[in-house]
Amino acid sequence: MNYDKLIADWQKYLSKVTEWEDLIEGVKPKATNCGPIYELKNPIERPHESFAIADMREQKVAEPHYHTGGESEIYFIISGIGVVVVAGQEHAVHAGSVVVTEPEQAHFTIPGRDLVMAVVNTPPFEAANVVDLHESLAKVGFDAEQYERLTAQKIAP
Repeated sequence: MNYDKLIADWQKYLSKVTEWEDLIEGVKPKATNCGPIYELKNPIERPHESFAIADMREQKVAEPHYHTGGESEIYFIISGIGVVVVAGQEHAVHAGSVVVTEPEQAHFTIPGRDLVMAVVNTPPFEAANVVDLHESLAKVGFDAEQYERLTAQKIAP
């Protein structure tokens, strides 16, 4: 899949958002192993995508998992810093970073400081498609030793 147009469209929308807190006003968060997730109505004309805000400011780690059902997940970092690991590749992130996770790729996030991200799933997110990981699984790029090593480190502020 070519993600260029998807990323450009969402970046255009997000560049107009001055305060992410305004997006979640009145929305009850879902408690997840990735921190509070605010599922929002898709604000742009891209009907085959879902949109959420992940508030990871108090989260130590977003647990490793992958998505079935052909779901890709794209993170747009709104604020803060951290590390996003996708299929074993470590991405240091900060405001403005974008990270794409293709279907059936293991991923997890280690927030550093004040990490908040917009999350877009295509096709739209389905909780039934999330597979949590607890041990290494090469076919989706998850290395439990890497996970243990990274979560034992402190991300620099």
